[in-house]
Amino acid sequence: MSSTFSSGRPVTTAIARAAALAALGTHALPVLAQNGTAGPEQGLQTVVVTAQKRAQSMQDVPVAVSTVDERAIENQQIIDFSDLTRVAPSLTISQNPNNSNITLRGVGTFAYSIGIESAVSVIVDDVPVIQQLQAFSNLSDIARVEVLRGPQGTLFGKNSSAGVINIVTKESARELEGHGQVSVTSDHERRVEAGISGPLTGTTGYRLNAYAGRRDGEIRNLTTGADLNGDRSKGLRARLDFKPTATLQGKLIADYNMRHTEGPVTTFLSVPAGARQQNLVPIAPALAGVTPGPDNRNVRMDDPGYAHNEAASLSGTLNWKLDRHTLTSVSTYQDWKFNLVSDYDLTDLDLVGAITKGARHGGITGSGPYHSRMFTQELRLTSNGEGVFNYLGGLYYAKTHNDRAFVRGPAYSVADWDASTGNEAVAAFGQAEYRFTPATRVNAGVRFNRERIDVRFTNRVPTTPVTWAGASSDDAVTGKIALQHDLSRGVMVYGSFATGYKGAGYDVSTGFDASRARQPVAPETSRAWELGLKSRFLQNRLQVNAALFDTDYKDFQAQSRRLDPGTNLTTNVVTNVGALRTRGAELEVTGKPVNTLLLEGSLAWVDATITRFPNANCYPGQTAAQGCVALGNATVQDLAGKRLANAPRVKLNMGGTYYFPAGDRYSGTANLNYQYQSPTSFDLSSNPLTVQGGYGIVNGSIALDDASHNLKVTLYVNNLFDKSYSTFIGDNYSFYSGSHVLSQLLPRNSQRYVGVRVKYEF
Repeated sequence: MSSTFSSGRPVTTAIARAAALAALGTHALPVLAQNGTAGPEQGLQTVVVTAQKRAQSMQDVPVAVSTVDERAIENQQIIDFSDLTRVAPSLTISQNPNNSNITLRGVGTFAYSIGIESAVSVIVDDVPVIQQLQAFSNLSDIARVEVLRGPQGTLFGKNSSAGVINIVTKESARELEGHGQVSVTSDHERRVEAGISGPLTGTTGYRLNAYAGRRDGEIRNLTTGADLNGDRSKGLRARLDFKPTATLQGKLIADYNMRHTEGPVTTFLSVPAGARQQNLVPIAPALAGVTPGPDNRNVRMDDPGYAHNEAASLSGTLNWKLDRHTLTSVSTYQDWKFNLVSDYDLTDLDLVGAITKGARHGGITGSGPYHSRMFTQELRLTSNGEGVFNYLGGLYYAKTHNDRAFVRGPAYSVADWDASTGNEAVAAFGQAEYRFTPATRVNAGVRFNRERIDVRFTNRVPTTPVTWAGASSDDAVTGKIALQHDLSRGVMVYGSFATGYKGAGYDVSTGFDASRARQPVAPETSRAWELGLKSRFLQNRLQVNAALFDTDYKDFQAQSRRLDPGTNLTTNVVTNVGALRTRGAELEVTGKPVNTLLLEGSLAWVDATITRFPNANCYPGQTAAQGCVALGNATVQDLAGKRLANAPRVKLNMGGTYYFPAGDRYSGTANLNYQYQSPTSFDLSSNPLTVQGGYGIVNGSIALDDASHNLKVTLYVNNLFDKSYSTFIGDNYSFYSGSHVLSQLLPRNSQRYVGVRVKYEF
C-alpha cells in the first residue's frame, strides 16, 4: 500500500462512475472492457511473496513456492479455484458430489467430517478458511496466488502439514480507477464484474469489487428436461487501507460470497447387464436414453438436489513500525454455511416403493446443513531484515465451532442426526535467519501448539434419541531448519528439514457411536527433507527452479469406504493409515527469449505410496487372488506398496504468452497452455475400476487491447480438443447387490467451450 493517497478526483465522481458501471453490468447490453496488460518488461520481473510472513523475493526464500499474478490469472482464464492446477506443479484438485479435495505432492485430506481438518491450508488475505470446501469459490480481483509445497506448520499452523495456498487480493489504488467486465461462453455462462478504487483522504484508500454469474449445467436430466451441474454465484468485497501516522498502517476487509450448484450429480460410467438396486429394482428403466461411458452427460433423476455455499468474513490488520521492528496484529472472524441435498440412488426409480411394498414411493435422498464460525487472533513481531540476524516471533489463537445435521431416507438405511464440534488452539512460534557470510545463511523456526477439541452427537433414529459427547486435548511441537547458499549472484541452493503436524479430530458421520466419542482419530505427523535450486541466467531472461523432496507421514488421516453389514451399504470412515511416503522432483522453468514472448513450464514427478496399512478394507469384489483375506468376520487387505488416491505420478504444465502489435492503436496478447496428468485412482483401497486414465488439456486465448480507450476484448477456448475426464469415479457395488455400477463426476472443464470477455477500465 502506498504511504499516502493523492486526492485524485472527487469521491462523488468515483461513486457516480461505479453506479454507472453497475447499471451497465446489470443490463449487460453495452460493451464493457478494461485496459490490457502493460507492455512487456525487459527480462523477467521480480516476484515478491510472503511465504515466510515477510515480503521477500521468491528467488531468495528456501521454500518450494509457485506464484501466479493478476496478469497470468487473466491470460490463462483462472476464474475458479480449481483452475489453479494449471500453474502449480504437484497440485491436484478432485471433486465429488459431496466434497472436494486439495492435494499437494500427493497428500491431502478427503473427509466429510466437520471434525477433521485439511492438510492443505487455504488463506485469503490472512484469513484461513474453516473447511476446505469453503475455498471453492470464484477468484475475483486477485493480486497473486502463492502455492507453498511441503509442511508449512512453523509459520502457518497445524492444518498446513502438506502445504499452503495463499491468496492475496488487490490493495487500494493511489489514484481513482475502476473497471467493468462482461463474459459470455458457449456453455451458457454469463458473468459480470465491476470494481472501483482510489483515495478517500490523503491517508486512506478504498477498494470495492463485486461480481455475479450464472451458468447452465452440462448434464441433462432426461426425467425433467432440466440441465444439472450449473451454478449461480455472486460476491462482494470491500477494503479500506489506511495510514494515519508515519509508523502505523492497516487494512480492514469485509468479504461475502455465495455459490449455488444444481447438483452436482454423477453420471453412469459403466453398468453391467441385469444390475438391480438392493437386488429389488432393475436399473434398466433408468437407462432409457442414457449411454454409460466416459462421455455420458445424461441422467434420469427424480431429486438431483443442490449444493449451496455461503461465506462471510471480516479481517483487520495493523502494522506498527517501531525503531527496528514491526508489530503486527491480525484479527479475523468468518461465518460459513453450506447445505447439501443429494440423490443417493442416482436414478428416478421407485426404490422406496419396492422396499415398503407400495406404502411409500420415491427414491432415497441425503441432506444436511453445515454451519461453521471461527475467530482468530495473531500477534507478530518482525525485525526489519537489514542485519545479519533477522527474526520474527508470534502468538496465535483460534476458536472454531461447527454444526452439522444429516438426514437420509425415507425408507432404507435411514439416518437422522445432528452434531457439533469445537476446536480451541493456542500457539507460539518463532523463526530466525542468521547470515554466516553474505552468501551463506541458516534459517530455523519452531512452533508450540496446544489444542482442545470436543464433540456432541445426537442420533435421532432410535425411538429415544441417543447423545454421545467427548473431548480431547493435545500438545505438539513442530519445526524447520534450512541452510541456503548463493553460488553466484543469481543462483541459490538450499536444503531443509521440517516436521509437520495435523491435530486429532472426531469422525462425525453416520455410524458415530460411543467408541468414536471416546477415541478421536489420532494426530497426523510428518518429517520432510527437501533440496532445492533457485536460479536466473542469461541476463535475467531464464529462470530455473527445482526441488527434490522426501516426506514420511505417520498416522495419516484418510477416509475410506466401509461396508455396514446391518444395512449392506457402504459408509465413509476416517481412519489413521499406518504410514506413507511421498517423494519426488519438481521443475519449473520460465524463459523470456525476447521481450514479447514469455514461456513457462513445470514438471512434477511424485511417488506417493502407502508404506504401512495392514488390515485395510478390501475394495468391492476383491478376491483372495487379488489380496483380500479373511480376518475373523471381516475381509481385509494389506495396502503397503499401493499408491495414494488422487496422486498422479506425473503432472506437466507448459504454456506461452506472446505480445504483438495490431496496427497503430491496438496491441494483442496470445496465450496457449497445455496441462497433463498421468493415471490416478480415486479409491484409497486401490480399486482398479476407479482409475482415471492419463489425459492432457489444451487451453488458449487471444486478446486485443485499445490502450487509448481503455478497452480490451478477449476470445478464449477451454479444452480445445474436447477431451473428457472425470474428477471422481465411484464403485456402487454394494448398493447394486454385487454389480460394479460405476459413477463419475464430469467437471465443467471436461468439455470444450469458447468464451468472450469484454473489459473497460478507467
